[in-house]
Amino acid sequence: MAAGDLIGCFGLTEPEAGSDPASMTTAASQVGNRWVINGAKRWIGLASIADVAVIWARTQDGIRGFLVPTATPGFTATPIEPKLAMRASIQCDITLTDVRVSVGQLLGERGGGHRLGQRRLGPARLAHCMRWLGQIETALDLMVARATERFSHGSLLSEKQGIQWLISESTIELYQSKLMVLHAAYLLETGRPFTTEVSMAKHHVANTLWRVVDRAVQVHGALGYSKDSPLADMLTQARWSRFADGADEIHKWRVAEAAIDAWRRDGSTAAATGNLPL
Repeated sequence: MAAGDLIGCFGLTEPEAGSDPASMTTAASQVGNRWVINGAKRWIGLASIADVAVIWARTQDGIRGFLVPTATPGFTATPIEPKLAMRASIQCDITLTDVRVSVGQLLGERGGGHRLGQRRLGPARLAHCMRWLGQIETALDLMVARATERFSHGSLLSEKQGIQWLISESTIELYQSKLMVLHAAYLLETGRPFTTEVSMAKHHVANTLWRVVDRAVQVHGALGYSKDSPLADMLTQARWSRFADGADEIHKWRVAEAAIDAWRRDGSTAAATGNLPL
């Protein structure tokens, strides 16, 4: 996979276990030197063209990950028909019916699967944020370009205070987003605790993406809502950012827990706000 010879997918989300993977019902039982997996996954990117899947399943020792070649008998991946909008990759349902893998295809330490999955999701959430920063910047550029070119009611849009406020708010929020992502990436790179900072960045950047693209559509008017502008597609794609890799409410809950735990432990919330030197 690292060499680009194989395509992989990450099978965590289920029809009834989205933001709460601990509720998954996909199960694996050990039979001799084999594991037998049964269950279903949903919204799994690239599953229909992948060579191998990391499938997460409940065992008697907790949630564990398994490397499953997609050609394994009993493994079926079916693309999901787009509804409102889909990510750039193919999204699929996976059905696992008596899928058999060897004990050597088990990932991580015994009983440590959930922690292993969360270690992957932290950097992945930040990678989403990095891509979203590019989209936010594009939307802001389009907004400013339109405002400086469009003449209406006696002046350019850029000379009207109501439009300036949209540009100002978007600029400030993009600056905040960049700083949050840079700091969270620094914590990851230097091996420091990063979970709370990534949750804050994921929530803030996703909502900034939604707001800035929406403002850009507003400044463009009907043009922004049409297929003659990239903004309409950007807006529908932006909406999924607020529930992908953890819904807004989950991340806000985790941040609140971090602040409360820090206060109980230290008598201060500093540990929940990045431990910054100011």
